[in-house]
Amino acid sequence: MIFLAEDKFYSQVYSIKEQINFTEKFSLEARNFKAIVISGMGGSGVSGRIFAEIFQELPVIVVDSYKLPKYVDRSYCFIAVSYSGNTEETLSTVKEAKARGVRVNAITSGGELSKICDNLIKIPAGLQPREAIGYLLMPLLNTFAGIQTEERKKIISILENLEKERSPIWQLAQKIVDSRKIPYILSWEPFTSLSYRFKTQFNENSKLFALNHNLSEQNHNELVPQLMNGGMAEKFIFLVLEGDYSSRCKVRLDIMENKFSSEIIRIKPKGETQLEKLFYLLHYIDILTVEVSLRLSFDPEDVKVLENLKAELSKIK
Repeated sequence: MIFLAEDKFYSQVYSIKEQINFTEKFSLEARNFKAIVISGMGGSGVSGRIFAEIFQELPVIVVDSYKLPKYVDRSYCFIAVSYSGNTEETLSTVKEAKARGVRVNAITSGGELSKICDNLIKIPAGLQPREAIGYLLMPLLNTFAGIQTEERKKIISILENLEKERSPIWQLAQKIVDSRKIPYILSWEPFTSLSYRFKTQFNENSKLFALNHNLSEQNHNELVPQLMNGGMAEKFIFLVLEGDYSSRCKVRLDIMENKFSSEIIRIKPKGETQLEKLFYLLHYIDILTVEVSLRLSFDPEDVKVLENLKAELSKIK
């Protein structure tokens, strides 16, 4: 069955086009630092993972825990990313940074983080953090990479065309639901961060378990049980985000497909530049996982188990 009615959550998904035009940036220059440290969790923290794969001029370290690495000092550029501004792991690293005299730059919609940071970029509130990816990512790109107006327009045009041509995404969503298999996502540079994003969007939007791995690392471990443990590969529906950087990974994928009895579904990004392809895949992933959710009769916005956990944690100091 194909669901033609628009879900209310789509207003958040589609807002990425507006988010791309968010132009706020920090007054920072990469050359003044040893490395960039980005602290964030969940839908906020994934912006750091994506940025770390895009930006190659300086090491980018992503922290997704309570602890700030001991080597981080004032020679590092520290950026805390929390949509709510109240993520306790991120706030823990912020407090450590401030205790060491490290200047705290923050991207948030408010909360405690907005009150204790040294340098703030405030973003609009009212979205699920995972659907504010543009607001969370663009300040990093604006600050360190620079995006021209024409490039923003081109990205938005690509996303508009994707929204108009969703029928293949609907069909893939139904195929995933009908398969009753676990999504297994593969990718390689420059989209390894997006394979993780894909997994977490299946988790939160679709309420499905999913796995992700990167080529060629997957060929050094998980390929063994998939081919040697009695049809283990049959438990998965394989989805591949095709990267540009390694033709050898494409060769590996061809060999894998010949060995698997399961189909490998390749998702090829549209666009000319890395950023155009990246945002195409981000939007594709969001639409697909929402469509899977609707076909499973779930509310893609509902993550009350996470919200309840945070509420319980807040009572325990």
